[in-house]
Amino acid sequence: MMGPTCRGGREGASCRTIEAMLPTDHLLRRIDRCLDRSELRGALAGHYSARGRPSIDPELLIRMTLIGRIYAITSERRLCEEVRYNLAYRWFCRLTPEDRVPHHSTFSKNRHGRFRDAGVFRTLFESTVRRCIGEGLVGGKDAAIDASFIEADACWQRKTIPGYLPYVANAGRPVREWLIDQGSVVTKPGGSKDFDGVSRTDPAAAWSARPGRARFGYALNALVDTPSGVALDIEATPARFAEEVNAGHVMLGRSADRFDYHPKRVAADKAYGSASFLGFVRDHGAIPHIPVIDRTQQTKGKLPRTAFSYDRDTDSFVCPTGKPLRHHSFHPPTGVHRYAADARDCETCVLRKKCTMARRRTLVRLDDEDVRDFARAEVETGLYKRSMRLRRGVERFFADAKGKHGMRRLHLRGIRGAEEEFLIGAAVMNLMILARPHRLTGKPRRGMCVPAALTPAEISARSIERDVIVPPARRYA
Repeated sequence: MMGPTCRGGREGASCRTIEAMLPTDHLLRRIDRCLDRSELRGALAGHYSARGRPSIDPELLIRMTLIGRIYAITSERRLCEEVRYNLAYRWFCRLTPEDRVPHHSTFSKNRHGRFRDAGVFRTLFESTVRRCIGEGLVGGKDAAIDASFIEADACWQRKTIPGYLPYVANAGRPVREWLIDQGSVVTKPGGSKDFDGVSRTDPAAAWSARPGRARFGYALNALVDTPSGVALDIEATPARFAEEVNAGHVMLGRSADRFDYHPKRVAADKAYGSASFLGFVRDHGAIPHIPVIDRTQQTKGKLPRTAFSYDRDTDSFVCPTGKPLRHHSFHPPTGVHRYAADARDCETCVLRKKCTMARRRTLVRLDDEDVRDFARAEVETGLYKRSMRLRRGVERFFADAKGKHGMRRLHLRGIRGAEEEFLIGAAVMNLMILARPHRLTGKPRRGMCVPAALTPAEISARSIERDVIVPPARRYA
């Protein structure tokens, strides 16, 4: 059965001594005031028996996990050792000096069992997002999407093809989970040039050469509200560009469903500039401030598509000599319309050598070409340049996760383990934002005059309209 809440508590003479020794502005004190644990026990209630010996309090394990991520303690053995003799850690975990620290194996037993089944870490992360929204830290007008490579706990030398993986009965947990997710294993020939194999220990990780040397890894996908820096959703995927774009669809849809979050502008880099994603952002009610993936100039010296004009009324292109290129075919899976000129017109054309080497010139146009044109037009606006500046907030999110919270290399294996680590890290970073000493009044930056009565959301809204920014006077020696 589930153990009692807050075992040990903070009562007694020894606990009062620890309370007096801990500074009032200590980081763990501020985070403890912001931590909402009301939903955790309700989510775990169905995963404990109604009878039997009381278990270790699950809140204690979650608090210890948060300490490990706050102070970049990736080893669970070392975490238990640190909690054993660090008084601040004991205070945060609500342990008296006489209480015993749980064994390190308790983490893996609960994480692979009831914590994963109940989605505890997703619940914890979403509670921090709701707290940030309730405190007025989320402006709700500008958002940024990006992904960062995180190295997996897998050796780059241990590669194989899926058919050579161990049998399910003899395989480790990450291999068994991957085989279950795949459903059926498709073996590619060893000489295939587009196949680099999978890891023997973590087959869900993707083989990637970014950045630097090639290795196995995952992509930390984040949807961040700018300029507040609050992470609104997190998704773990293999480190592939196509998977990262699909994660952008998932995060925008999930944040709208669970938090009613509908930003006015969404910024991202060029990897998200496909027509399908731009159309999804537009249908979501936001303006895509994303560079468009445009290969119209890659014509090997021939006339680009911009030399042809599109006639919307007749659904055809007109070449520089005035000849039409009429609609020829449509491919539904990709949404590509193909247009072709008359071969007889191309035979007698004076620009044939500059236009094409084939019998006739062909062009393609996408179903979402209108939104591509709209995104190209947004590049010249001032709000687009502002969104590109604000997009640095998501890069700061990744930098803090790797540099301050020990997320350069994963500790857990499998896509589920990667998602748990990403959710814990994002929850900690949201708690760090909530625990900032000056977050309620909005500490003004240099060159900004902000009334003290404004809330952070109003500060963000007024900053967007550029009516409170006063450029500082330049002083020269």
